Amino acid sequence: MAARRWREVANDLLRRIGEGDFPREREGGRRKLPPESELQSHYETSRNTIREALDFLATRGHVVSEQGKGTFIVFRPEPVHVTLSATELGVGPGGGEGEWYKRDAALQNRTPTSSAPRVQIQVVTSQIAWYLQIEPNTQIVSRHQEIYLDGDPWSLQTSYYPLDFALKRGASKLLQAQDIPEGAVKYLGDTLGYREEGYHDEIKARAPDDNEKRFFALGDSTQDVVFETIRTAYSTEGRAFRLTVTVWPADRNLLHYNIGNVPEPIVEEQHRYPPSPPSE
Repeated sequence: MAARRWREVANDLLRRIGEGDFPREREGGRRKLPPESELQSHYETSRNTIREALDFLATRGHVVSEQGKGTFIVFRPEPVHVTLSATELGVGPGGGEGEWYKRDAALQNRTPTSSAPRVQIQVVTSQIAWYLQIEPNTQIVSRHQEIYLDGDPWSLQTSYYPLDFALKRGASKLLQAQDIPEGAVKYLGDTLGYREEGYHDEIKARAPDDNEKRFFALGDSTQDVVFETIRTAYSTEGRAFRLTVTVWPADRNLLHYNIGNVPEPIVEEQHRYPPSPPSE
């Protein structure tokens, strides 16, 4: 009887999870199960039975327990396919002021939106100075946006530019807290003569910081990691003129590169279907 009881509890909790019976936390946005004592009272059973039920759900990836915080429902969204390589330069992350993610989202029948850019003037860090090939303590312009897909947080993106582009060389749109309709790369090309001749990407996986945890509703488990892509754009003269850092939660993004002559139907199929495991 006891063995059947914990399974009944587990099955009912799984049903309630599927029906959205447990609300999101105000802080962090994650859905959390009630404390064990409340579950024990609700199901009129022993604490050991509740723990066996929760252990069963955890081993199957439905919930995760965090020391001192409680048991959280694991969010398993349908993955989004993101193409980091572009068919033309300037269309990828940071180049088209949103055109790159609109293209990928449309192929998957998803609706993208983004916040207005948050524009700041700041002293460059040594790391950003290295990427942009500028002197330490130089002032730069940063443009930060939150990007959503079907209303859910999808990515965080920040692009950095030398401040003298805006103050001394006429690229004043970089300081405006609104999208650049033609895209930042085309705008800099038209205004300053910078043409994106190439870009260099770095990709790393890491634990999210506190702000990223709140925005993406991530926890502290090993599966709650983010990808960080760092793209440096170079002009014809080999000058680094834009640095874009994009943060993607790993639980809802599949990052793609297409190198060389990849047939267009294959590229589109990558966006429409999740990859199948290879046959034995």
